[in-house]
Amino acid sequence: MNDLMTELFKLIKLQNPIFALEYPLQERPNLLSNIAFECELQNIKCYLWSFEDDSLYQLQIDTGKLTLQSVSEYQPKEKSRQEHYFEILRFWKFTQLQGVLILEGIFPWLTSNSEFLTSEWIKSALINLKLYNRNSPKTAILLGPNASLSPDIAAEVVTLYQQLPTIAEITTCLKQLLPEYNCSEIDETAQAGVGLYIADIEYAIKHIIASGLFEPREFTKHLLAYKVNLFKRVHNIEFLQPPAMKIGGLELMQESFLKYKQLMTPLAQAYNLRIPKGVLLIGPPGTGKSYSAKVCSQLLGIPMMIVEWGNFRSYGDQAQFKLKKLLALVDRIDRIIFYLDDFDKGFAGDDDLGRRLAGMLLTWMQERTSNVLIIASANNLELLPPELTRCGRFDDIFKVDLPNNGERHEIFKIHLARFDQRFRNGSDVYSEQEWRRLLKETYRCVGAEIGAIVEKAAASTFCLMFENSTNDQAPLGQGVGCGVWGVREEIAPTTSCVQAPSSLHPTPYPLHPIFDDNYSQLPPLEITVAALLEARQNINPLAIREADKVERMRNRASLQGLPSSPIDDSVYSHGNINIFS
Repeated sequence: MNDLMTELFKLIKLQNPIFALEYPLQERPNLLSNIAFECELQNIKCYLWSFEDDSLYQLQIDTGKLTLQSVSEYQPKEKSRQEHYFEILRFWKFTQLQGVLILEGIFPWLTSNSEFLTSEWIKSALINLKLYNRNSPKTAILLGPNASLSPDIAAEVVTLYQQLPTIAEITTCLKQLLPEYNCSEIDETAQAGVGLYIADIEYAIKHIIASGLFEPREFTKHLLAYKVNLFKRVHNIEFLQPPAMKIGGLELMQESFLKYKQLMTPLAQAYNLRIPKGVLLIGPPGTGKSYSAKVCSQLLGIPMMIVEWGNFRSYGDQAQFKLKKLLALVDRIDRIIFYLDDFDKGFAGDDDLGRRLAGMLLTWMQERTSNVLIIASANNLELLPPELTRCGRFDDIFKVDLPNNGERHEIFKIHLARFDQRFRNGSDVYSEQEWRRLLKETYRCVGAEIGAIVEKAAASTFCLMFENSTNDQAPLGQGVGCGVWGVREEIAPTTSCVQAPSSLHPTPYPLHPIFDDNYSQLPPLEITVAALLEARQNINPLAIREADKVERMRNRASLQGLPSSPIDDSVYSHGNINIFS
């Protein structure tokens, strides 16, 4: 019997008349079976009532399966008043039946949004039930996925919670479900299932096996994909494995990330050292805060969970419950980066909900023992409550500023390498004069804007190279595309074609015969400085368009944040310009 069942039956043996149990909906069949099975072992009658049909059933285990037998002693009343839907509470107080009564569907009526008179009647009935049945062999269990109790009865009703399974519990489950796997394969699969309930894992394994997959690596890969998809649907989050990516600049911040990796080792923990309780990235939009968090995931080699903090406001009364569940999930996964994107937007309303959520987060940050690195990004530091930015909450605060010349040079090369193969493997084909002109024209452009400039330049270069590729009247090779591609005119017209998206090209357009179906022989895309400068004219940088707001953000960030980048010492820095050349 696991810890939850042990605690639950301890309360039953102590003849506690009423307590609450919060459980995930998908675990309901397993939970009811476990309670019924243990009740049979201890010779205790077990009953179930649900709000759905207002009927009472006795839970029994027959040949290892859970069965429900109708109990004739309970006869529902005609529902002329709302309280009559909960007549079961009055019945259990006076009935001669003994044992455990599981009550489902009552929690929603105990919240502040429920109908007042009905809510007060239920609260009074529960308190009287506890008083009347004290020291008797009758226990009522309030069961539901969200055990929210109003403060006036919270002290009267003990609440138990079903936690996410540990890695040891998942391993035990997998040994039964996958008996042909060896220990190392079970461990790898169990690691992929951390953060899921046992019922989720059983469901995923059943469907993966049904699809014909049983090879351990593929099996683990599909289980992880199922988990990522489930997290997105249930918690509205992104769960990313450590990416492979490059970043231009921000060397000081990257050095700190590498120190965090050292602090997460058992050796550091033996010295009572720990990672920061939180890391805050502040600066204008588009400067690379989210990108930096992904780089941290790469450097530390641990997955990353991305949460839009402002989304919690849309959950209303469910916001605190959602946050509590999410923090429990993060704690269970343990070695992970918990990234709170647009952290300041969650406090834009300056209302009670934002303060309550901040209080929950701060309490968790202060008390947690898991190896979770919390990174939050914010544009407007003025929106954050002062208690969030004091030392001991977010220990490290970095100012992610507009990139300097050297950083823009690196960012350009990273984006150019996506389209122009000449820039791959660290190569550089532009002259120093060309770079200086390009960097001067992109002054105050952030990384996101540089990426847009390169993409626009790549698109315009492509359109010039293949400006007639959509012309289905004249076959390529007969003078239409030969000048651009350098293909001789005597090459015969092609009959091969590919179908473009119907919304853009209703008829297929031809491909040249020297290109196979995989486009492996396409001519290279070479982006010129002129194309980049032209694309720059179509971009109005935020730091110029909203100069006052951006400068206010930068100045505030400079007061509280550590620099993310060293002083520019590249050949393109302002201090390295030769005015006599």
